[in-house]
Amino acid sequence: MAELEARFEKDENKCWRRPLPEGVEVKLGRAPGPDGLGADWDGFISGVHATLLWKGGKLLVRRRLLPKPTLNPIYYKAVEADEFSLGPGERFVIGGTVFTLLAEAEAAPDSTPPQPELTQLVYSRQQLREVRFIDADRRIEALAALPEIIRFSPSDADLEQRVVRVLLEGIPTAHAAAVVCCLPGGAADLKVAVRCAEGRDGEIENMVPSRRLVYEAVHHRREGVLHVWDCNKPPAEESGYSLQDPRMSWAICIPLPDDPTPGWGLYITGGVERKLASADSVAGDLQLQCDLKFSELAADIFGALRRVHHLQHQKSVLSTFLSEQVRIALENRNIDEVLERREVEATVLFCDLQGFTRKVEEGQGDLMGLWDNVSEALGVMTEAITHEGGVIGDFQGDAAMAFWGWPLGSDEQVVSAARAALAIRRRFAKAARTPGHRLAGFACGLGVAHGPAIAGRIGTLDQFKVGVFGPVVNRAARLEALTRRFKVSILIDEDAAARLGNGDSWRRRRLARLQPYGMKAPLMVSEILPPAVESGPGSLSEAQRLDYEAALEAFMAGRWKDAQRHLKYLGSDGPSEFLLNFIKQHPDGPPEGWDGAIKMESK
Repeated sequence: MAELEARFEKDENKCWRRPLPEGVEVKLGRAPGPDGLGADWDGFISGVHATLLWKGGKLLVRRRLLPKPTLNPIYYKAVEADEFSLGPGERFVIGGTVFTLLAEAEAAPDSTPPQPELTQLVYSRQQLREVRFIDADRRIEALAALPEIIRFSPSDADLEQRVVRVLLEGIPTAHAAAVVCCLPGGAADLKVAVRCAEGRDGEIENMVPSRRLVYEAVHHRREGVLHVWDCNKPPAEESGYSLQDPRMSWAICIPLPDDPTPGWGLYITGGVERKLASADSVAGDLQLQCDLKFSELAADIFGALRRVHHLQHQKSVLSTFLSEQVRIALENRNIDEVLERREVEATVLFCDLQGFTRKVEEGQGDLMGLWDNVSEALGVMTEAITHEGGVIGDFQGDAAMAFWGWPLGSDEQVVSAARAALAIRRRFAKAARTPGHRLAGFACGLGVAHGPAIAGRIGTLDQFKVGVFGPVVNRAARLEALTRRFKVSILIDEDAAARLGNGDSWRRRRLARLQPYGMKAPLMVSEILPPAVESGPGSLSEAQRLDYEAALEAFMAGRWKDAQRHLKYLGSDGPSEFLLNFIKQHPDGPPEGWDGAIKMESK
């Protein structure tokens, strides 16, 4: 017949040994009744805490099916369990009492089963919340230093070093601490990198943490794990421990919760002078529980700090694409709601370098220098767009696409796009007049269109970008391409022109009614001009602008001789040459069915 031995760890005199009848269920508790097994010395054990059934050489232990806050947990192999089977020589723990199953041959009351080489403990966050700190003042003082880390850590490396020092300050029995990171994989081939490591005596260059512990904490369980061993019998090398310091008898690894880069954790190792009576008694060691709780708090704060740094980096990247006004408006809004794609009235600007192909052919021997020129050109475009509240939607080699109307709508979005286009035009014109400038020899064509579109997060869940979709995008690109045909810098469509009008900072000139290649509906194409007071290449006086408008009215009405009379006063004007060339191609006058629209035969 097997027997069950009970020993109270705080008082060796409180113990008993009772037989277990074969195939008969027995109650175990503090007051289980006349036929049960009682341990009335332990307040952590309930009146009836569990049932025991010895059968077929195994003891089946079942915890009573009550809510866990009502009954304290049962630990088997240092892990909380509600139902399990154990054999002779094995034990389980309730509160501070250790219950050991003895075979019939084990008659000595002081017999002790062999200790495991390594004890692994996992505490839930709920369990750690209930732990009250030992030496609370010292630990709180160490944690109080963490807010300063936010302000005075200029780099990630400095942040990691400061966190490691906080761990050593808050855990008096720790000999070394580190920030570790690893790549996903199995426990056998897991690669662990030490980002930063320090000991009580200073920086540690060759700290090698336990791969097994890091795997359990960071990848397998995703919660803090504690390993404890006899310092006189350190774990075997195959267990994953390579740091065989005789002072060490425990190690903790804590994953960083909600970390932007999965696979990071805090690693602490140290030793205790007291001898733990058994592997199970480790589960009730308050000092180790406090060390684990402090490590969890430090990991939570460090993870939050890394999250802040990550968001700050994202914000700095995002600032390249969004204007300051838009960033400020988004700060107090849910980013997922903001990014959700929706239908908007958008103004799209398409900007492309002209002369780029020729520059590529000329600069094949210095591609890096050519790329620097293109980067500066894209920088000019980006700066002007974001300054006027636009969003950069895409870069396509030497071209940029931007839009207004998302995430914030505005009645002034066409005006903002026009200002951005004119600012880009001025920068390129100034560069053309500056000898040796990187952008000398480049020109820039810009197309602006307005209309309904879908804007926001575009793509898949795995990979997306912020962009805009709809015919208005294609129309803006077509307008940009037409700047070469008209030899002007900025073209806009009818909807944009209607919302723009003429102002003190710009003028508008209707150029022609076109039916672009591949499009069914004709549209009126207009040019955005700088104020008449601005001189320079491509400038047009107000009298010339009015002459062209009169010529266009006559051209669309089919009175081409009147149109030619107005156009002859404009000299080397690109749009005038465009209309005159079309008239020359039709010497007999307007073609049959003329509706005032020029049908483009190519893009």
